[in-house]
Amino acid sequence: MVGLRRRIWTLAIFSTTLMNTAALSQVAAAPLAFERLTCMSWDELQGLYRDAKPGNVPSGFVRGRTMFNPCEFLPGPRTKIANCLWKGKHFCAEEGTLVNQWLGVRAIRANIYPGVSWLDGQPSLILDYADSSLIWRDARDEMREVAPGLYVGFMHVRRCPEPRLKTLFVLKACRVQQ
Repeated sequence: MVGLRRRIWTLAIFSTTLMNTAALSQVAAAPLAFERLTCMSWDELQGLYRDAKPGNVPSGFVRGRTMFNPCEFLPGPRTKIANCLWKGKHFCAEEGTLVNQWLGVRAIRANIYPGVSWLDGQPSLILDYADSSLIWRDARDEMREVAPGLYVGFMHVRRCPEPRLKTLFVLKACRVQQ
């Protein structure tokens, strides 16, 4: 009787493990979507970013979500407030510029150019506020296209002796360029 229970228990654990493995592989194989990216952790998004190429500069309105660095003060509440106020970015690829979309208003311009990531030293699309914004002149974003029309980026604040990583953001282009 004890041997039978042990076999049934082993079979149950083995079956559950197989089902969990199959479910995890389906999740891992699922295509990236904006909603999926917004549910990922800071580390998962950073991994996607590191594995991606810069991609194309989007054109038009690009919906966005942000996440504060988990090492910052009160990252959860600050993320919720920021996502209530910030809605994304309006890109003008031809001019190499963008303007951030806030709740009901466009404000805070940046210049876009290819450059080197401060996060990992690899090529990225740089969104630089230094010469175009009085409010955010100490900010510099960088982003990469992780899937067609989907971007993950990081906002750095220029500080001495080195920049400080402040937030990450996820963007979804409404129109995907081919």
